[in-house]
Amino acid sequence: MIDKKAIDALCAWMIDGARPSANARDIIEGICRRLTAAGVPIGRFALFINTLHPNVAGRRFAWTPEEGVTLREGGLGLFTMDEYVNNPLPLVTSKQVTLRRRLTDPDALSEYVILGELAAEGFTDYLAQPLIFTTGETHAATFSTKAEHGFPEEAIAAIEHIRRPLARLVEAYLLRLNAASILSAYVGRNSGDQVLAGKVHRGDGEEIKAAILFTDLVGFTALSNRHSGPEIVTLLNDAFDVMVPPVEERGGEILKFLGDGFFAIFPYRREEDVAGAVKAASEAVMEGEARLAESEAGKTAGFRSAIHAGRFHYGNIGGANRLDFTAIGRPVNYTARLLSAASALAQKRVASAETAPHLCVPPTLAGEVPFKGFDGPQKVFAY
Repeated sequence: MIDKKAIDALCAWMIDGARPSANARDIIEGICRRLTAAGVPIGRFALFINTLHPNVAGRRFAWTPEEGVTLREGGLGLFTMDEYVNNPLPLVTSKQVTLRRRLTDPDALSEYVILGELAAEGFTDYLAQPLIFTTGETHAATFSTKAEHGFPEEAIAAIEHIRRPLARLVEAYLLRLNAASILSAYVGRNSGDQVLAGKVHRGDGEEIKAAILFTDLVGFTALSNRHSGPEIVTLLNDAFDVMVPPVEERGGEILKFLGDGFFAIFPYRREEDVAGAVKAASEAVMEGEARLAESEAGKTAGFRSAIHAGRFHYGNIGGANRLDFTAIGRPVNYTARLLSAASALAQKRVASAETAPHLCVPPTLAGEVPFKGFDGPQKVFAY
């Protein structure tokens, strides 16, 4: 028997936002545990959502009583893979229909690959439901059971009863997830977090300390003159695919892609921590260069880089309704001048006098160069 009062209480909890659950895993765990406690014999639950993410097409949250909640992400080719195409989900989401199959029926098992796999694991019944958002966008959830006679009709009714509250919860979650993903993709991870936290007005920001890394592509003008726009974009994407991961792996954040290069920061809190930030930045540069040299893009592309460190403003700047979350200050300007000096001195990697002692390899003085906007010749170190 299904405890209808428990199902009603579950719906009320979901409509109220599933509070105080903090994340998707907690919410899914709470829903599934409450359903089973109410008498709905769920042996497996799965939630499928499409995402706005540069590298992830979709996410699948799966729950079983034994393992709890697990997460799997699908890459950009997900929707053309047999695993997805030969599955009930395209029908359920495109037609916004519920699909149920008895897994004890041999004729049903050949219809979709997943049904045969579930039957082999001992499942007896399968239900896939559309989760229809307020915009009409549709995602899906599936329920499977190992109960001898499948889902009782009362259990199917209970699952249908929670479908709309579940759709609202998933929609709210996906809106937050997509917002965070897009912001991180376009303005950087930490910058995106700050924007989501409410720093959306001109002047919002803070003074931070960081090692600053500027890079650009050597000979970019000549390359862009010889190749078409799409060819250059492909080359830059391939090169950035190699150069960016070492930065992020060492705690850095890409603030901007500047045409043929990028601007990254490695924040630190105490003055004595500058050495670690500079070392991480220089390691990222050398690791990125090594990876690039081994790649196809490295046959054509090579990067130049400059490292400096200091305190600067990190926040919003702009006009009217168009803002940019960026870094502004003397150390940022100085790093840009260093990069220009690297070109003038025919050096691949340079650093300021302040950061040179903290590089991951011993530096050498490459020269003294006047910097526009700064007094006197400035020492430039190569490494």
